Amino acid sequence: MTRLYVVTGAPGAGKSTVIPELVRLHSGNLVVMDMDELLDHEGKVLGIDIADSTAAANWPAYNALWLRITELIRRSGTPMLLLSPLVPREMPEGRWLHLDCPDSVRRKRLAQRGWSDQHIAEAIADAAEIRKLVPRSVPGEGTPEESARLILAWVDE
Repeated sequence: MTRLYVVTGAPGAGKSTVIPELVRLHSGNLVVMDMDELLDHEGKVLGIDIADSTAAANWPAYNALWLRITELIRRSGTPMLLLSPLVPREMPEGRWLHLDCPDSVRRKRLAQRGWSDQHIAEAIADAAEIRKLVPRSVPGEGTPEESARLILAWVDE
């Protein structure tokens, strides 16, 4: 089957911000999607706030749904780039890259979103885990265009 590229990153890394640049800059066939794109404006899918820890029992089903979406797209012969907060054990398919930023940048970005100190600390812990599990990374603290160009260069390798 055609290749799946997964760019992971903890909250605040710049995944959602880089999407418009990825779409604008990529050439050829490549579907670019973010796991958050299924969520409504309140952050819910099918009425469930999927990002809330109380929804943890639903996370495997949500991940499986995304894997199925990638399969449906890739069966047409079109490669797919999925931006996601997951780690490889949660979706054990694809080629993985980490969009990362310094914790100080992440803290500032999430504080600007109104995140609590506890949620920011959890995001920083998530980033530390992702750094161990997906060691290949590109910086997310520059401009979205810079990050997109680095991601697309990785896709083209």
